[in-house]
Amino acid sequence: MKTETNQIFHEPVLLNEVVECLQVSDDKWYIDATAGGGGHTKGILNKGGKVLCIDRDLEAVAYLKEKFKQEIATGKVIIRQMNFNQIKDCVSQAGIAKIYGIIFDLGLSTYQIKKSTRGFSFNNDAMLDMRMSQEEKLTAKEIINNYSQNDLYEIFRKFGEENLAREIAYAIYRARSVKPIEKTGQLKQIVESIYKKAKVHTKINPATKVFQALRIEVNRELENLQIGINQAMDILIPGGRCAVISFHSLEDRIVKQFFNETVENKTGKIIYKRPLRASKLELRENPSSRSAKLRIIEKL
Repeated sequence: MKTETNQIFHEPVLLNEVVECLQVSDDKWYIDATAGGGGHTKGILNKGGKVLCIDRDLEAVAYLKEKFKQEIATGKVIIRQMNFNQIKDCVSQAGIAKIYGIIFDLGLSTYQIKKSTRGFSFNNDAMLDMRMSQEEKLTAKEIINNYSQNDLYEIFRKFGEENLAREIAYAIYRARSVKPIEKTGQLKQIVESIYKKAKVHTKINPATKVFQALRIEVNRELENLQIGINQAMDILIPGGRCAVISFHSLEDRIVKQFFNETVENKTGKIIYKRPLRASKLELRENPSSRSAKLRIIEKL
């Protein structure tokens, strides 16, 4: 991909903390389970590690293959276009015997937010797609126009923790009976009108939680996260570490609960009692890191 894409594809969050916590060593294999623009991969390579890059997004995979073509040629990087819920199969297919560390950087890449035409952001008026993998069939457009009013309510309430979920679901139901809701701008306008009518003011855009909920439903994000981190602990060597960066409470709750269960089962040790957060310097340089939480567990 070209220079513009290279500049904004990915701004790795908590990069130094991740590399330090994974205890990267020369010629040991690590997994970047959400490789995106390769920010964390580059950090691991700089410390002498080797990286198996996994991403479900075809655009990200194409970018990674170009970015790391030299490292691929020398056997330091392997790239696979897969969902991280297949991480165990991915390692087996790559023929890697020992995995020393894994990083999951959840959520959207900068490229998906700013430049993608798949409707991840309400700031760009694009088709309501939201698929992280273009090979998947279900789109946000199909959900908005075909799911029942009650199903929409449940999605917004459960995956968006949206207080006006019922009102928004009803407004969508009425609007789509007049004409299909196909673009992000239409949906954003509907949600904003409900907030205005309810006289509710928020620091974030009113559409934020609805868009989050739709993205989670389209990509089965929470389900895949549970599968992925379970498999990650299976494939790590004893002493290997799994690091997870989450960006909202639903993700963090799953990670925290799984890590606690792992400790109770005496198969893991939590490295930091509280999640690591971005420094003041990183917050200034990369405002999107403000909601990031990094949790690390070591396999026993």
